[in-house]
Amino acid sequence: MNFKKILIVAATVGMFSSAGVGIKTMAEDLWSGHSHLQAINNDIDTLASRIKEKKSIITQLNSDLNAARTSIQSNATQLSKLTDQLVHINQEKNLLTNNNNALNNQLVDKDNELQARAQEIKEIQDKIKEGNDKVASKQAELDATNQTISTLNAKVSELQSKLSTNDAALNEVKQAHQKADQAVQETATSGQTPQNSNSTQNQAWEAKVYNANERVSYNGKNYSAKWYASAQDIPGKGGPWEEYQEIN
Repeated sequence: MNFKKILIVAATVGMFSSAGVGIKTMAEDLWSGHSHLQAINNDIDTLASRIKEKKSIITQLNSDLNAARTSIQSNATQLSKLTDQLVHINQEKNLLTNNNNALNNQLVDKDNELQARAQEIKEIQDKIKEGNDKVASKQAELDATNQTISTLNAKVSELQSKLSTNDAALNEVKQAHQKADQAVQETATSGQTPQNSNSTQNQAWEAKVYNANERVSYNGKNYSAKWYASAQDIPGKGGPWEEYQEIN
């Protein structure tokens, strides 16, 4: 390119060499233009180099842009997958939350039921304790009653023993009295004149103690005490009293 420019300048100079000073001046002007042309060419080369560099940069940028787009697409795909996973996880979370709420509600219901059962058990235990206290009180009362009965039975046994002893002694007295009466009757003589007595002289029976051979009248009849007679011994009921006839 520069070679062609030189040829053009040389031809131009040859054409005007005969023109004297004017041509010389023209040549000088052309040579000055050549300098400018050379500077322009240098600038063009510099610009070309810069454009080439910029193109390289643009190419790299396009490559980076494509890589970025690919990365963006990959990230978008991954983001879409992660979004789907997030939606799925949120759904699972909501499901677990609902299940957890349901379980919490069941737990509350069971806790309320347990508290109600515990209250029922406490009431039953209180009733059982109240019943046991009443049973213990009745048992203590029964034990005291049994103790009283046992004491009374012991006294009854003691009194029965004493009564048996008294009955035995009384029987012995009766037997001795009967023997004495029999001996008196056996020793009595038939020629002995009996004593006359009047029924009006016999005292009326009263509920009191009588000694042997005392005589009383009771219900129009005369009775004689064969032995000791107590206030409970009523004439005509057997025992120590014996009916007799008055001899006028």
